[in-house]
This record gives sequence, structure tokens and C-alpha cells, in this order.
Amino acid sequence: MQANERTFLLDLRGRNNYRSEGLSTFFAVICILDVFGVFPVVSLPKAIIDCGFYGVLVILIVCSTQIYTAALLGRCWIIAEDIFPTIHRRNRQPYATLAEITFGKKLSSFVTFLLDLTVFGGGIPNLIVASQNLQLLGLRISDGKTDISYCYWILITGTVLCPILWLGSPKDMKCLCSTSAGIVASVFILTCGCLIFSGGSSDKPASPESLDSSFPWQLILKAYGIIAFQFDIHPSILTIQVDMIDKTQLTKALFGGFSATILMFGITTVLAALKYGVITQPSILETLPTTIPLHLAAALIAIQLCLTSAVSNSALYQQMEDCMQISREFNTKRCILRTTLTILAIVIAESVPQFDLVMSLIGGAFVAPFAFILPPIMFLKMKSLRTKHLEELTMSSITNIVLTKGVEPSQESISRYIREDLDRTVEEWPRSSFFEEYLEVYVCVFIVFASTILTAATSYINIANAANSYSDMSNPCIYNISKSLLYW
Repeated sequence: MQANERTFLLDLRGRNNYRSEGLSTFFAVICILDVFGVFPVVSLPKAIIDCGFYGVLVILIVCSTQIYTAALLGRCWIIAEDIFPTIHRRNRQPYATLAEITFGKKLSSFVTFLLDLTVFGGGIPNLIVASQNLQLLGLRISDGKTDISYCYWILITGTVLCPILWLGSPKDMKCLCSTSAGIVASVFILTCGCLIFSGGSSDKPASPESLDSSFPWQLILKAYGIIAFQFDIHPSILTIQVDMIDKTQLTKALFGGFSATILMFGITTVLAALKYGVITQPSILETLPTTIPLHLAAALIAIQLCLTSAVSNSALYQQMEDCMQISREFNTKRCILRTTLTILAIVIAESVPQFDLVMSLIGGAFVAPFAFILPPIMFLKMKSLRTKHLEELTMSSITNIVLTKGVEPSQESISRYIREDLDRTVEEWPRSSFFEEYLEVYVCVFIVFASTILTAATSYINIANAANSYSDMSNPCIYNISKSLLYW
């Protein structure tokens, strides 16, 4: 924001100091790529292939809506900074801050609880999948002779990951995010190479639901839930934006991050569909024959899933550190807190029998509020607050000119002041396009309404699938480890 006669000098100095240490638009794109990680490349193609051409339509609609609602959150923060110049002091919990500004402390507390639960729970599948990849890698390299259970790999991976989680906010993780994004690109290249040069056959049969065309809506709703969960940037996007040098460039960063990920995912999906069709497995790695590039891809996936946890969990860690009044500088208390949370994540990962199914239920319930419901509602409220703020500026300016310059408070003098002086204040605000002025309200209402229905339907299907597969659930790792230690 440019300085003018209404800018607080202390605020301007604070912003300039902060801006010099922030993220560029390019590094914001890198952070977004890191948050998405390798899941869209290796785990999403199966759901889209099962849906056929409907899957293409689903991913275009869901991702376009994700970009738009994430951009709405960014616009909310920019408006809030102009209305409340000191808001940057609360930049470690930006989503909850916006909720408090728009609808009060009760919603803010509810958002904080859901955000913490979603961010913490979303990091646990990364830990489990990384460990399963390491187990698979050991089996394939040794031709089945070395079988270290992923239950033990969870302990090893969590221990190695812990020091990485001690880093601060995204602006402190440029090297880490760049490395993680580079790994995502490498996994994409290796996977595409394996798909191109593979024989085009798989030892595993197609899943029954992929061959059953009588329930297309179930496959579409399942694909919607997977896409929404894997492309959900909303819990982290404000944390990235407040670290950006130019916060108004968030939309460009979103387009860049989504475009790069969708391009990689799209190429992988097309190759998998041409080579394997409906017999494609939920993980591309399970579909491909054993090769050295596949081994390397599996190892890189495990590394990337560990690295992405540092950025994904940043919002949770910062919020808890603020609540516990822990300094923002690197210190022992930060290390103790984050180590404790890592240990808790390891215990939970070891304690669930089939965590991917549990996370699908939790994710289906939590993604919609953060991604599709709250952003449009908060944006509409924030626009109302901006209009009210402009009206207050108008009345304050009129009162000031009347009291300080001795102007008679006549209708003629007030009108002349508004025309000649106050118009310059209004021009400082961004001009609204036809869409923003007239159609955006209807678009926001439609997104809230449609996402509510889709979330209810997806949650119902997930619960039904969980009930049907309950008998197939295996014992949790903590049970197996305890049993082996007991009879050792």
C-alpha cells in the first residue's frame, strides 16, 4: 500500500521492515506446490480415470472454485489491512483473525479449533504414506527378502522429521520449499518415464467399483471429495500471503501453483489411462512394474511427504505458540512444543487401523467449511465492512472540515467538499469490475449452497463405505508392536 497523509508513520515503518523479509510471488508459487505435494501426481489419477470424461469436468470445476475462494480470502485480508492497519500484528493466525473481524470471537474460536484439527490430522496421512512407501521400497529392492513394517518406519520417519518442523514460518523455509517442489517435479518426470516405457499391463485386477457403471454419481462424488481434499490450500494460503512482499499478487501465485500441479497431474493421468485404463491402482507406484526409476520415485515421495509437513503444519504451530506466549524467534520452547506434537502424531498414526478411511470422513466434513463456505461468507461481510468504513471516513472528513476550517455546514459546502476533496479518498480503493459489483454476490451464494449439498452427499457415501469395509479393517500398528514385544 502506498503511503499517503492517512498512513500511520509507525505502521508504515513496520510494514517496510516486514516487506523486506517477505516472499516473492515466485516463492509463494513454490510454497503452494509444496503444500499440494506429490499426492495429485501419484494418487489422484485413479479417481479421475474411474469417472471417465466426467472426471475432467469435476476437476476443472472444483479447482476453479478452490482458486476463486482462496483468492477471496486474500482479498479479505487486504481489505482488513486497510480498515485495521494494526492487523499485521496478528498475522500468525490470519484465518481466525478474519473470522473474528467479520462475525465475532465465537466463530473465530470455532475456526481456530477446526483449523488446528484439520492441519494436524492432515499431516498424519503424510507420515503413514511415507512410511508405507519406504516399506514398499525395501521389499522391491530386496525382492521381498527385507520386510520392515511401515509401523517401524513411522517411528523412524517421525524422528527424522522432527528437527525439520522446528523451522519458523514459510518465509524461513525458502530452501526447504524449493527442495520439496523440486522433488515433486522429479517424481513427476520419473513417473511419466515409467509409464511411457512400461509394458502396459498390471498383475492386479481392476477394482469392482471401477468396473461397475451403474453408480456413476458415487464415483463422481468420491472424486469430488478426493480432489477437494488434495487441492485444499485454504488452511495454509493466508499464512503464505501474510509473508508475501506484495500481498495483492496472491491470485497470480494461486494460478501458478494450481496450473503447474494440474499440468503434472493431467499428463500423468492421460498416460496412466492410455497404458492401464481402469486397472490403474489407487497409487501409480502399485501399478507400475519394478524398475530402478520407480525405486527412486518411491524414495523421493517419502522425502517430499516429510518436507511438506513443515509448511502445512506452520499455521498450527504458530497459533499454538502465540497462545502459549512463546517468542517468534528460534528458542527451546518452540522445539519442545513441536517435538511434543510430532510425538502425538506418531502415536495417532500407530493407533489407527485404517487411517485413510478415517481421514476421508474427517476431510469430507472439514474441507467444505474452510474452502467453500466460510470464504464467500466472510468476503461478503468484509465488503459490507469496507462500505461502512468509507461512510465513516466521509462523515469524519466532513466533521473535520467543518470544525477546523470554519466552513458553514450547509448543503452546498458539504457537497462541494465531497466533490473536490473526498473523491480523492475514494479513488484510493480498487475499482470494482462489473462482475465484482453485480454478479459476485450471486456467485458466492451459489458456491455456499452447492458445496453444502455436495459435502452432505459425499459424507454420506464415505460413512456408507466405512460401514461396508469395517470388517476388513486390520489391527493398528500399536497393537501389533505391543504384541510382538510382549511375546519377544
